[in-house]
Amino acid sequence: MKILQRILMLALVFWLAACGQAGLPSAASPLAPTDAAADRPGLGTAWGETVSSVTHTVKFERADSTTPDDVTSIYYNDTIKSNAGDSRASLSMASGAINLRFRDGNNNTLNLLHGGNGRWNIVGKAGDHYEMVLYNKGRAPYEVVSSVDGLDVISGRPGSYRTGGYILYPGKTLVIDGFRKNEREVAAFRFSSVPHSYVANTSNGDVANVGVIGVALFAEKDSEAAIRMKANPFPQNTQNDSRFAPPPDSIP
Repeated sequence: MKILQRILMLALVFWLAACGQAGLPSAASPLAPTDAAADRPGLGTAWGETVSSVTHTVKFERADSTTPDDVTSIYYNDTIKSNAGDSRASLSMASGAINLRFRDGNNNTLNLLHGGNGRWNIVGKAGDHYEMVLYNKGRAPYEVVSSVDGLDVISGRPGSYRTGGYILYPGKTLVIDGFRKNEREVAAFRFSSVPHSYVANTSNGDVANVGVIGVALFAEKDSEAAIRMKANPFPQNTQNDSRFAPPPDSIP
């Protein structure tokens, strides 16, 4: 499997073969985007200005090609109903190995608020730039597959676990700051009205998915993280019934 690496402490995994769609915050069958968006209030994410982001190829094999080690969804809008005091600067993923946070264009943290909807939310303002920041404090690399408004941040297609993502190495920081245009550039994430969002203006989009950011983490094959995923708390349950004679270990 071929994947791409971004210079300056991050990498991009890109499956060059066509892949089926499954996975991240759902993208239903596309509607007529501009018509459906016209009546939607609140925020979406626009295709912003071009930002330099150079990539090159590396190799990475998932422990499980379709099942992530961890996955989370963050919701955003221009206002939310939050529970007083229930906020944090970041979320831990993959049993604490990965730290996820959000920041604006001035490097200010966008706090995560636990809303009345039982979800983690961030509050934005139309026109403001934002980016996802992930730090790997563990000892193994992870592949990071992400979607915004139901669209994969690399391919622009409906979000799927089957598409490739960015590789985050131990001790490194990954900044996802836009939709990938090519191997050298991304279109910056900017909060916008729904009618001006990228999802409302592409045939791949469905505005039913506006306002959600998905992050899925995949462990590398044979890594310590992958081995721990398969740890069995009751291994004896898979053995033969101890009341009866077991078969011989070998037959001469």
